[in-house]
Amino acid sequence: MTPVPKVNASTRTQGSTIYYADGKTVLGVMGTSRRIVPLSKMSPNVRNAVLAAEDRKFYHEAAISPTGIARAVVNNLSGGDTQGGSTITQQYVKNAYLNQERTFTRKFKELFVSIKISKSHSKDQILEDYLNTIWFGRGANGIQAAAKIYYNTDADKLTVPQAAVLAANVKWPGHYDPSSTGQRLQDTVARYNWVLQGEVTMGTLPQAEADKYKNHPPKFVKQKSTKTSGQKDYLLERVRQALTSLGVDEAKLETGGLKVYTSWDPKLQAKAAATVQAKLRAHNMPNDTRVGLVTIDAKTGEIKAAYGGKDFTKRAVDDAYFSTAQIGSSFKPFVLAAAIKEGIGLKTTMNAAAPAWINTEGDRVAPHTVGAAPFSNDEGNTDKVVNLIDATAESYNTVYVPLGFKAKWQNVLQVAEDAGLPKTALQRGHPGEGGFFLGQSDMRPLDLAGGYVTLANDGKFITPHSIIRVEDQHGKVIKKPTLERRQVLEAPLVHDVQYAMQAVVKRGTGVRAQLGDHQVAGKTGTTNGNKSAWFSGFTPPTTGSDPVQYVTTVGMWIYHDPITKGKHKRAGSYGLLQHVGDYGHINGGDLPAQIWHDYMSQALEGKTTGSFDPPAYVGENKAYATPSPTMTTPSSTPTPTCRPDQEPAVDDCKPRKTPNPNDTKHCDRVPTPDCPDHSKSPGPGTTCKPWDMTCTSPSTEPGGPGNHGNNAQDVQGRAARPLKD
Repeated sequence: MTPVPKVNASTRTQGSTIYYADGKTVLGVMGTSRRIVPLSKMSPNVRNAVLAAEDRKFYHEAAISPTGIARAVVNNLSGGDTQGGSTITQQYVKNAYLNQERTFTRKFKELFVSIKISKSHSKDQILEDYLNTIWFGRGANGIQAAAKIYYNTDADKLTVPQAAVLAANVKWPGHYDPSSTGQRLQDTVARYNWVLQGEVTMGTLPQAEADKYKNHPPKFVKQKSTKTSGQKDYLLERVRQALTSLGVDEAKLETGGLKVYTSWDPKLQAKAAATVQAKLRAHNMPNDTRVGLVTIDAKTGEIKAAYGGKDFTKRAVDDAYFSTAQIGSSFKPFVLAAAIKEGIGLKTTMNAAAPAWINTEGDRVAPHTVGAAPFSNDEGNTDKVVNLIDATAESYNTVYVPLGFKAKWQNVLQVAEDAGLPKTALQRGHPGEGGFFLGQSDMRPLDLAGGYVTLANDGKFITPHSIIRVEDQHGKVIKKPTLERRQVLEAPLVHDVQYAMQAVVKRGTGVRAQLGDHQVAGKTGTTNGNKSAWFSGFTPPTTGSDPVQYVTTVGMWIYHDPITKGKHKRAGSYGLLQHVGDYGHINGGDLPAQIWHDYMSQALEGKTTGSFDPPAYVGENKAYATPSPTMTTPSSTPTPTCRPDQEPAVDDCKPRKTPNPNDTKHCDRVPTPDCPDHSKSPGPGTTCKPWDMTCTSPSTEPGGPGNHGNNAQDVQGRAARPLKD
């Protein structure tokens, strides 16, 4: 006797469905398109149409068709076609238990197995398995996938004419297309009409209704615009990597029918992409301008949106999750937090005059003193004595370098690590050197945003994550991320840091990030030579029953991708954010802050936010320098004074179209807020995994994909060498 073989695993595999944050909207499917649904979740129109097309006597006759078998034998012996005449049971057995060999032996094995299956399975079960198994063409495995791919609906919502078209395609998957022309269209209409009339014959469709639909097969929905496909591919790749880190293997993801619930917000994601691309176009930025944007809800740690590039299908490098750049003065809030923790209060006064030679004790010393290095301020060399609030607002390096040394670099390092910045990235910034306090560490936008979450969340660290839970095909939760939540800094201390960061936006280097009625705390960051520019910030939580607190980081740099083929091969290299687009140079308070402003304005549209807690003024207000009573505060937005052969640019001077022949000097740059020459570059990242918040890989050249780092031997000399804002 012929035993019943095991079901072919391939006929039961299901791809995994990825959902957006609402838990309902599908982000995408990984693996096979099949989604197994019970017969009760299939429209009666589907069942009637398929039976009319393939086996009108299915519920009333045996599992096999003797005439069909006889015809197959004759055709096989004569070398003819073995196809045709099979019942639905036979077709199911062929697909699920046997193979597609067109042989006499396989046909008779199909006969005997079909008889056995008909005795162990009900008709409804066989029909359900059949409809979940068959191939409909265009990548559609099973009826649910066919409904989605052909008509963007579900199997239980298919109409009579839609079901008739799909049933027609069982015979010749993908051939019968209502949008085709010529003979193919004639074939489609004829087959479609034949299915409808078959339903009339079976008594499942009135003749009048069939006549209404006759000759008018509904066209397939057009494939969705590829405008967003590149953005979705970034998200799906991040999901894939995050699932790998959770221990979900590739095979399970491709064939296990998992349901993956994520934190991604489709509206915020769309706003992020639209804002970045619109701003780059508006300011005529070159195509190799790289922007990484990340938004995290500080209350939950959920990553809500991330922009890593224009189109993953064209450039599979994620500048939000994978690339890195030196963060510049974006690091200063962590230096301030460490100083306050060590008892140095906000109203501590320090000399901001520049240039200044500073030793590793944080003291000003005579020029060229051994163990000291000179520092200046990119915003102009003031002679003021300022408190730490003003020093933060104006991003004075000549205050933050001695402040970091007085707080002890070990303490600064520990505070930054506790806040969530990656340890290995911090180590690449050479702790113990003055440039460390000015942000010579290179990080991903994801990393920096994670650290700012702790500052926004009153000193509470929470693991940034984008996977909420993973369920198997039966709805059982099989994976959830392990979230670490801990108070790493005391809330009153963090309120002081937030207060200084508010001054950055109210009157300092980040004024372009102001959000009207919403309070904003943030910090600009720019590296030497304008190799990268950043703005990171947050508002207080929104009001209402379900508050959110969006922390958003925007990083920008220029990177020329490598060319590995053809005559014009080149290595990847970075450029400068100088004389690009409409800008003489770009600092963190320029285009990154503008992107942040436009995006966050949309993200908070229709929402109200509360207020930050007032400063607690933790620590002792030390007088490292005494202010002069006659000193005044310079404007935070200086206006360029251009020569006769120049005209104003956005933030600088540029040559006029017709230069003055009597003046060949270059424009004297007007100081702007953020970071002097110190290193070779900013730069995107290593072989570190995009989902790994503790990325550990070493680096080569920064600024481009696949390299996490500073290239330490080229970054700077030892001791307290400077890095501008």
